[in-house]
Amino acid sequence: MNCFEEYKNIFMRVFSLSEEELEKNPSMTDVELWDSVGHINLIAELEDAFNIEITIDEMSEFISYEKGWEILGQHGIPVQ
Repeated sequence: MNCFEEYKNIFMRVFSLSEEELEKNPSMTDVELWDSVGHINLIAELEDAFNIEITIDEMSEFISYEKGWEILGQHGIPVQ
């Protein structure tokens, strides 16, 4: 599985979203389960999966599916 697929699968699993919902670039305001606990769960899953440490500043900037992918790219995760 490539990095993009891993990212997508984590996002779908944490927030119970479909691939179609991800295509709409969901943000925190669009996803019911994306509350403070959901946000921490997402960050923890991504850190574990990609062996990175997301900073507090990056956590506060991580407000959408697309922005999260940008942040991973800043950690050297190959983006497509």
